[in-house]
Amino acid sequence: MIDDMYTEVHSKKVHYIESGNGKPFLLFHGARFNARTWEETGTIDALSGAGFRAISVDFPGFGKSDRSDQNLPDFINEFIDAMGLEKPIVLGASMGGEAVLGFSVKYENYSGIVLVGAVGVSQYENELNKISGKPFLLIWGKNDMVSSPANYQMLMKYNKDAKFINVGYQHACYLDDNKSFNNEIVNFAKSL
Repeated sequence: MIDDMYTEVHSKKVHYIESGNGKPFLLFHGARFNARTWEETGTIDALSGAGFRAISVDFPGFGKSDRSDQNLPDFINEFIDAMGLEKPIVLGASMGGEAVLGFSVKYENYSGIVLVGAVGVSQYENELNKISGKPFLLIWGKNDMVSSPANYQMLMKYNKDAKFINVGYQHACYLDDNKSFNNEIVNFAKSL
């Protein structure tokens, strides 16, 4: 088990786990999960084994992080600042994907974005022109019953360079086929 670590954002304790050295790769969970999810799926080991610094974060009010009223896109940016990270790759799943998308249209401190079954995409439609040409990987389960195909189709409409792949079947597709999922994100990260 990877050791628990903490930092502060807005005077609130934020829990994270990390492994590896090299370019930072941030992992943000969905509403039913926490930072340990990415350890359980082997994602942290896959990234650190490929030469990345994998950092999995508990959102405020999840896992072992304190509650906060801060909006999640701003939280992501301030976590990056608190950790002294420069241009990380940032992944978000489901609710985490919504937060990471919000971060990506508001801030530019990233080198790549991975959205996994992101929800809430339409709320950013008026700002999606800001992601045009940026390195994005979109991963959806083939039978995702939570995030409809309209979400990734809208993202691809505004970012024609985005790479789209189906992995697994359900919304949390990284649970169905974690080996393929991990290979895809490692390959994307290496391409940046």
